[in-house]
Amino acid sequence: MRALLAVAWVVWMVASWWAAPRETDLTRARADLAAGRIESYQRGDTWSDASGFSWNRQVSVRSWGTDGPLLVWSTADGRLHYTVTDVVSGPNPSTLPSSAPLAGELEAAGVESGDPTGTLTSLTTISSVLIVVFLAILIFGPVPVTGTRWFWFWLVIGVPLGFGLLYWLLRERPWVSAARTLAAGEVPRRWYAGFAIAFATTLGGSLLGYGLHRLWGEWLIPSTLFG
Repeated sequence: MRALLAVAWVVWMVASWWAAPRETDLTRARADLAAGRIESYQRGDTWSDASGFSWNRQVSVRSWGTDGPLLVWSTADGRLHYTVTDVVSGPNPSTLPSSAPLAGELEAAGVESGDPTGTLTSLTTISSVLIVVFLAILIFGPVPVTGTRWFWFWLVIGVPLGFGLLYWLLRERPWVSAARTLAAGEVPRRWYAGFAIAFATTLGGSLLGYGLHRLWGEWLIPSTLFG
């Protein structure tokens, strides 16, 4: 089971990186349309990650009932792209190219208008299963040795991208039958240690992701993966 959980995490991690929405422009959208790569598209107002929690969250398109400036489309290779248009800002407001003509081109080409983020829903299902299995073992399994149950809860739930789950698989019962015995006077790590680690790694991960994003670009480090 430990091997299955580790493999499931690897599949989830790689697929999440592959399917993470990447920002581009209307030129890329028209190129994908001309090549017949677009499978579905959606217009909205902004991104929302209100569904789910921690590394289980799912990015989705939020709309307030109108065709907003966000245009999202999925391609045949399972990737998501988006562009923001019709934005007015700054002391001298300027309007970016409108996505409305492109939406008309997509409709004329027979491209389905719907929710192109279906792959992200499947990925959230995988992470949800991993979290449920972890919680079941944490609650009903053997008492942890190196940390309290609350320590492991905050560590696994709070550390970004599920890396806390991997540490749990490598470090703690029941996966490690000969878990380290605490020395005399040593106590298991408390909940606040797990919370602090989760907070620090979340903050550090966001800063690292932002830096790598600026260095290597949207294709390699999509902002929706760490933002």
